[in-house]
Amino acid sequence: MKFKGEYFGCDFGDWDDVRISSISDCDFSEARLHGCRFLNADMKGIVTPPWPCFCLRDPSKARDFVMSKSWPKSMGLTLDIYTDTDPECAAIVANASVIADKDKLSLDEVRALLEGIPGLEIKR
Repeated sequence: MKFKGEYFGCDFGDWDDVRISSISDCDFSEARLHGCRFLNADMKGIVTPPWPCFCLRDPSKARDFVMSKSWPKSMGLTLDIYTDTDPECAAIVANASVIADKDKLSLDEVRALLEGIPGLEIKR
């Protein structure tokens, strides 16, 4: 299934059954996502949008890294929220443009700050 349009704060999938993927084989390459969670998802079959969107796979595993760094105020709060999640959250996709606007940063600055976060994926 191919998704187009804007999705802000949406959950794809569900929390219920961790034994099977609740969402798979979807193409979001032409969509704009921000703060969207993929729950119990088989991310191998999910095509995420290119930069300025980025994907954090297994965001709960990036929690220690995120909390150990100093971030611009809004970006730090956003990453705190994204990584304070249950393991059923397979990924979160966000839009760096939204983050850049909130903290008055350039996209290049946001990208440089994001580099090194465990599970970070940025498509060109």
